[in-house]
Amino acid sequence: MALERVVWFCNQLAKQNNLVAAASLLADYGRNLGWERLAFHTDTARLLLPRTPGGGFVVVNMGWAEESVTNWVYERVSLICPVTSRCTASQGSFLWECNPEGETWRDIALSQAQRTILTSYRDYAAGGVTVPVHQPGGRTAYVSWFERDSRKLWSLYQDTCHETHLISHAFIKHALGLKDAGCADHARTEVLTARELECLRWAAHGRTEAEIAAIIGRSRETVHFHLQNVNQKLHANNRAHAVAIACSQGLIRLS
Repeated sequence: MALERVVWFCNQLAKQNNLVAAASLLADYGRNLGWERLAFHTDTARLLLPRTPGGGFVVVNMGWAEESVTNWVYERVSLICPVTSRCTASQGSFLWECNPEGETWRDIALSQAQRTILTSYRDYAAGGVTVPVHQPGGRTAYVSWFERDSRKLWSLYQDTCHETHLISHAFIKHALGLKDAGCADHARTEVLTARELECLRWAAHGRTEAEIAAIIGRSRETVHFHLQNVNQKLHANNRAHAVAIACSQGLIRLS
């Protein structure tokens, strides 16, 4: 029965010609299998998650709150997340808990920052199963399967481990082969720091560099430096262009 489901999924996946549709199919499959929600990343070396052609994050379409995803990206959580770090060192899927004192982290020395990150995940799940997918050239992708009820986590892992492994590998292979121009364009954008975003938000509301400097308590030269970095990272010709790009990608809002 499990093999039949995997074959069905692969046949349906082959029909999806964009990442949003493929991700929605994956999310539906996970829910039907008993998992509450799923997430994926096509390259753990990149801070930005895959985006839709309209600029939103693809995983928002999979049931994640936009604010939580935005915070995860722009607070650079992936750089220190113990789950992401474990992906690069693991060949097979692994079970993990959001509880840093849990059994799955017993033999791993977690920093205080990593413990804080795991604890923050409790707002969304009790834990999950993550399937690393290693690609040629050293790139690592993954699919994570989440469950809110800690009592179900271990049994779900045992009952579906082979299926989640096969589905995750099939999905990542298909996703990496998609010619999704919107996602490709956004993937080339570097992540803005919190200070750069702050300066850009004030600039978007018409504030001058001197006014922004007074608001954030920094020098005008520092503000100019941050806005110059923004232009370079967003490949913008000027400040107005940077604001337009940032709005289109959902980095800032004018309202």
